[in-house]
Amino acid sequence: MISRPLIAKGCRFLFTGTIGFVTDAGALWLGTTKFQLDPYTARLISFTFALTVTWLLNRHFTFKTSTGNSKRQFGNYAVVQITSFGLNYIIYSGLVWIDFASPLKALAISAIISMIYSFTAMNLWVFRPNQS
Repeated sequence: MISRPLIAKGCRFLFTGTIGFVTDAGALWLGTTKFQLDPYTARLISFTFALTVTWLLNRHFTFKTSTGNSKRQFGNYAVVQITSFGLNYIIYSGLVWIDFASPLKALAISAIISMIYSFTAMNLWVFRPNQS
């Protein structure tokens, strides 16, 4: 049985992820349309913006962890996000490369797939209660 606190945390994670996705998609759109970057370079840049936004929201809103070693926690967060991004980027690039989806549709598909991995790793490792 899934506990209510875990469900609530999952809902906050989805909210934060939505904001991160909008940040990511907005930067991707700007990069590909306004700055004429290729979709792969634009995606790397958009990820950087989304990482910063979601770190702050996940730390203070989703997992409500404002104590502890923030530098170590950020390092762990970056590891999870980078590995999650690797999974996300492989899926995204494959979908764009085989011309299965536009960059924004490929982003949506890859974000959904990597979300489960990311939430699990953050909940069990990065923002684990009672870590020092």
